[in-house]
Amino acid sequence: MALKSGVYLQLAPVLFGSGTIKELGNKCKELGWKKVMVVTDQGVAKVGHDAKAANILKSAGLEVVIWANALPEVPDYNVLEGAAFARAEKVDGLVGVGGGSSLDCCKCVAVVAPNGDGIVDDVIAYLTGQKKYAVPPLPQILIPTTAGTGSECTFVAVITHKKLNQKIGLPSHSSFNIIDPELTLGTPNNITAACGLDAFSHAAEALTEVKNTVHSDLLAYEAMRLVAANLRKACSNPMDLEAREYLAVGSNFAGISFSESGVHMGHSIAHALGFHHHIPHGVACALVTPPTIEFAATHYPEKIKAIAGSLGIPAPSGSPAQIGKVVADEVRKLMKDVDIPSVGKLNVSREQLLDLAQYVDGEPLCTTFAGPVTRAEIDKALASMYDDYK
Repeated sequence: MALKSGVYLQLAPVLFGSGTIKELGNKCKELGWKKVMVVTDQGVAKVGHDAKAANILKSAGLEVVIWANALPEVPDYNVLEGAAFARAEKVDGLVGVGGGSSLDCCKCVAVVAPNGDGIVDDVIAYLTGQKKYAVPPLPQILIPTTAGTGSECTFVAVITHKKLNQKIGLPSHSSFNIIDPELTLGTPNNITAACGLDAFSHAAEALTEVKNTVHSDLLAYEAMRLVAANLRKACSNPMDLEAREYLAVGSNFAGISFSESGVHMGHSIAHALGFHHHIPHGVACALVTPPTIEFAATHYPEKIKAIAGSLGIPAPSGSPAQIGKVVADEVRKLMKDVDIPSVGKLNVSREQLLDLAQYVDGEPLCTTFAGPVTRAEIDKALASMYDDYK
């Protein structure tokens, strides 16, 4: 059988390795920056990662301002606040430090600051390519402090859009990335678990998105292997640097994979669960991954069978449904081992969960699966999230 054709893509260079944050100042000077805005959130600020970045920048002779007001799930108004700060300070480069929300906020600020607040109102036009930015986004370097979202290497930043009543992506990507696993040491177990399974979900969905390539598949399988082999270790010992290194590179591989390919029904459901019930994105992605795997197995059983190797279990045999169940159950076992809460424990009823189908059906991401997605399959996946993981 001929291999599928496709474009291999990595949007920005990545400097990976423990201690590599020390190169931040040199890289900003190399890019010609003079005044840098560090974008982060209050949680990261309390740990001091933003101050560490700022000190490195100052030591390189750069002027630095810190904006530590990024909010979880990136509300649209939060982006406007950050953009106003960037314009007032007349910065020429941004450094995002933090988890996915801080990085996504940074990516949005980079676009909105030079182009105006109207960008947010027209997000669909920019996402679909109907409009192009009049002014190039501010250059940015992203430094993740969690291992999950892969935002440092994706082409969109996800925001919570009040007017559109949904979570949606604004096109934006970094100029350069620094992944220093030392910054993830000591991350609380609940965040480590949710982020790790977020990365796993990216990889699992990228396998069966319409734009997948042999390259994105390769990265996806390896990302899942790295997460499955190291997530329990990192949760049981938050200072295990080796486990943190493998999770960090696994998250990055998953991000590159789904930036080249994409995600589909699972993320449509996760976005709806996050928007309507305020479930953290990583947790929502974890919960929907097993039923998404079972759904994908009905169309691509051999691809789902290969996930077993990433999980360290024998390849299952039988019907597509049987293959999907074996692999999905192994993911559920991993979720249990790292204490991912069930939908019921998050105070979302089965009825409330099934009600999300109306928001998922026809949602843009739901159309990117490499095959049909019916309302019945969405209903089945939502029911499985409640019934099959307690």
